Amino acid sequence: MIPIIDIFAGPGGLGEGFTRAGFNIRLSIERDPQAHETLLFRSFTRILQKTKKGRNSILAYFEAAQHDPVHALEELIEKHANAYEEASNEAWLAELGGEEFPDHDVSTRIDAALNGAKEWVLIGGPPCQAYSLAGRARMKGTDPDFEDDHRHFLYKQYLRIVADHSPTIFVMENVKGILSANVKNIEIFKQIRADLHKPGEATDISVRDSPSDVVYDLHPLIQPIQKSIDDDYDPSDFLIRAEDLGIPQKRHRVFIIGIKRGSGIQMKHLIPDPDHHVSVAEVINDLPSRRSGFSRKSEDDWCETLKDIKRQPWFKETQQTDKGLTKLISSQLNNLLKDQNNGENIQPETRDPSKTSPKALSKWYRERKLPYVLNHVCRNHMDSDLQRYFYAACFTLEHNYSPKLTEYPESLLPNHQNVKKPGKKIIFDDRFRVQCSHLPSTTVVSHISKDGHYYIHPNPTQCRSLTVREAARLQTFPDDYFFQGPRTAQFHQVGNAVPPFLAWQIGCLVSKMLGKKPKGNYSAPANTESNS
Repeated sequence: MIPIIDIFAGPGGLGEGFTRAGFNIRLSIERDPQAHETLLFRSFTRILQKTKKGRNSILAYFEAAQHDPVHALEELIEKHANAYEEASNEAWLAELGGEEFPDHDVSTRIDAALNGAKEWVLIGGPPCQAYSLAGRARMKGTDPDFEDDHRHFLYKQYLRIVADHSPTIFVMENVKGILSANVKNIEIFKQIRADLHKPGEATDISVRDSPSDVVYDLHPLIQPIQKSIDDDYDPSDFLIRAEDLGIPQKRHRVFIIGIKRGSGIQMKHLIPDPDHHVSVAEVINDLPSRRSGFSRKSEDDWCETLKDIKRQPWFKETQQTDKGLTKLISSQLNNLLKDQNNGENIQPETRDPSKTSPKALSKWYRERKLPYVLNHVCRNHMDSDLQRYFYAACFTLEHNYSPKLTEYPESLLPNHQNVKKPGKKIIFDDRFRVQCSHLPSTTVVSHISKDGHYYIHPNPTQCRSLTVREAARLQTFPDDYFFQGPRTAQFHQVGNAVPPFLAWQIGCLVSKMLGKKPKGNYSAPANTESNS
């Protein structure tokens, strides 16, 4: 199998896709301790899956971890010490560019992992907060040192590794904001492309005795309709729309594919299908129903709080303005989930197996059928937010779009400084957003860890924001991918990741470019074509 090195790996979305396409992860580097825990656990269980004994041990672990997760993991590690050591060598907790991890030590670790391989692939994307459009707006308003933020230049670590180790192909991912980022009057994306074209000339932190003279030809994932006059790619050509590639989410990201000049490798491109999208309902409706936890009150009060809606001023306002919505609200109140709870981090799957598969990408999500539902726990919500969620979900069901705050009854509007200013002008009109069942979701981002207002479940009777597992489904993580750490950290990991099903398609593409037959037949990936 072709080796890959995965840097800035996060919880392992890119690596998961490439692995399932037939590549062999030799080293994954991640600096966040909780994302690294997820990465390490996935590496460990991936190794255990290769034997019947290992698979049985995984099942025994989840059975025991429902009651004592710490002891269950200790027992699993003790029973499979060699596999855990192998996983620990693969998943490395390290900060590229950090004082504790000198560049020379990182290169030594990479060399050892590659073990002389002549043909290999580098994947990953530098942390992107400083490039993201929202991040730039926030940081420029509050941080006088924004333009000196080291996160702008973490790509130089990526660049150094390309220059010093000369991968056959590299795949670099980043946020849309990188296309328009400008630091001290330098167009960041233009500079990155120039640097990656001749990394040996561009890097000033090489650990090699002499600069590399390797040259890379840079390509987008998708063939542009036409090139510019100078036969070069336009920056926008590198932007992909994940929903056009079978991802149930409107996620727009930048991908650069670098091919070592002189390798004889010909670029191939993914062909998007903008006429066929996978919807939210197709990938989350089969998951067990949940109702939210209830802040500062007992769960027994959950139904009573919602049933009290008909006595609320906002319901009376709605009766005057929208008869159809009023009727729908009344019918949904009669169907509230009285017997459901807010879930567990590990919960046995007790339903009929015929009802536990999503309509889309079923084989992808459920290839390793685990008799447990993981990370499917609801947040706690305040009673005022419960009513807003219920109204918004009912409105969306009635009108097929999520309401803006201007479409809420006035008495239901939140008393929040980011919503109203003097004169009662609504500022953040999309403060609450329902993920429409019939469409791909909006972008799942790390901010989902802060609150769930932007990710309201489309079923009014569940009256809650999405769980980590539902967000992971939208990101196309397999159902047996177990996110570690507290729930806030789990959300953060999911939001920052590359969708594994997209990564699998990229992995299949790269595999074909290298003359190999890719693995996996989960649902035909986007067709590929080569340049002539």
